[in-house]
Amino acid sequence: MRDVLAILLFVFGPCLYAQSSAPEPLSAQLVARPLSLEQRQPLELVYADSIVPQDKHETMLVTGLWYMRRSRDRDALLTQKIEWGISDQLQVSTFIHVVHSSNLTGPTLVGTGDFEVGARYTWATVRSTFTHVAVALDAGFPTGDPAKRFGEGAYTVSPSLLLSHELQDGKYQMFGTTGVDLVMDHRKMEVAEVPHHALFSNAGVTVHAMHGWAAAELSVSSNRWAGGNDTQMAVTPSYIWRFRRRAELLFGLPVGLTGSTDHIGGVFKLTFEAGGKPE
Repeated sequence: MRDVLAILLFVFGPCLYAQSSAPEPLSAQLVARPLSLEQRQPLELVYADSIVPQDKHETMLVTGLWYMRRSRDRDALLTQKIEWGISDQLQVSTFIHVVHSSNLTGPTLVGTGDFEVGARYTWATVRSTFTHVAVALDAGFPTGDPAKRFGEGAYTVSPSLLLSHELQDGKYQMFGTTGVDLVMDHRKMEVAEVPHHALFSNAGVTVHAMHGWAAAELSVSSNRWAGGNDTQMAVTPSYIWRFRRRAELLFGLPVGLTGSTDHIGGVFKLTFEAGGKPE
């Protein structure tokens, strides 16, 4: 755990130290003037996908640190996501487990994990400025060794639907990401560990609070309908701090609700954008 904290300080410390005078609270900005979707809502959530799209030629970088614990089992990950806007509606992304540390097989092992690529198309206005819809398609590749629990060992295709609706001129947001992980093939492994198709849904609410947002997410994933025996469910309170106009720091605390889910964990994400339309 001390190693994880040291990594947190190394990655996020310079950003926190560099903060200048505190920005105007977002709740006050909402009252003072109309804001864009990017200004009204967080750029990143814990498990659900944020509805905020990337502008044409805009890049978003998200560095994540994850720590999960179930009984004596420990998982720690360093992840990196990159999103790039082809147009104001269409964006592509990559997501990789850069470093994965796990003791699920006994001694603690360190390696790299799985890799994903994806694309998303967003309708930022659907009959209302405060209703948003997006469709996404992701493909997963088993670059992590499943024998060492560095990945699922599956080649997957994951279509999903994103919905968001804002209330009180953007002060509150209800959001959801629902989809299915389809296993197209898998690496050689024991029969008992062969991955199955899974349905997933991540939904929740955000509310403006001080210089960011307080959020609560409910995440559910199950493969029982496809012959598996796992139903994972977690509730995750989080806070997203907008410490720069185009930069955020997120802290989340996932709490497992079923026996097959990690009991508790911690998630840190540093997000910032560059390029795109001039300010």
